[in-house]
Amino acid sequence: MDAAAGPGGALGVLQAAVFTDRRLRLRYRSSGQGSASERVVDPYGLVCKAGIWYLVADQDGEPRLFRVSRVASAVADEDPVRRRDGVDLAGLWASLRREVEDRPAPVPVVVRVRQEWLDMFGRICAAHLTGPLPAAAGEWTEVRLRFAAVPAARTLLSFGGNVEVTSPPEVRADLAAVAAEVVACYSNVR
Repeated sequence: MDAAAGPGGALGVLQAAVFTDRRLRLRYRSSGQGSASERVVDPYGLVCKAGIWYLVADQDGEPRLFRVSRVASAVADEDPVRRRDGVDLAGLWASLRREVEDRPAPVPVVVRVRQEWLDMFGRICAAHLTGPLPAAAGEWTEVRLRFAAVPAARTLLSFGGNVEVTSPPEVRADLAAVAAEVVACYSNVR
């Protein structure tokens, strides 16, 4: 069974491989990489956290977490899955999740979010929140986040003028520079 990534395409192949205990051949694009690479993995299961699907699997006998949205293609092998004895999905997920959640995020960022965008902002940026999402406080609500690096905060640009970074200055400057590049690109009408 083969599928290119797309709405449900790769997810369906991954689910089928988990249910039928088959190895998977993935073309997977790691975070920060421009192109996908080939991997053979032994799946334990699929987990959804904050609306994001992850494949929990072993690659070369080592536990790994694969974000389903980064799977370029997936093929279920005829070979049976090779899981390590005594390892189960719940235990492996707990261990991998802690590794992801405990990664240092040294860049504290403070933003103002428009009231009507607060709920969606909280769902999309849940992994970066430093605590519970605050209740709406007037037209704008202050929210505190943490990012691994200044460029990682560029995801905030997707909210347009509905989210404003108030600090730190280096994140504001980086976002302004990226926004200026986008304006220059689209101002040059052909």
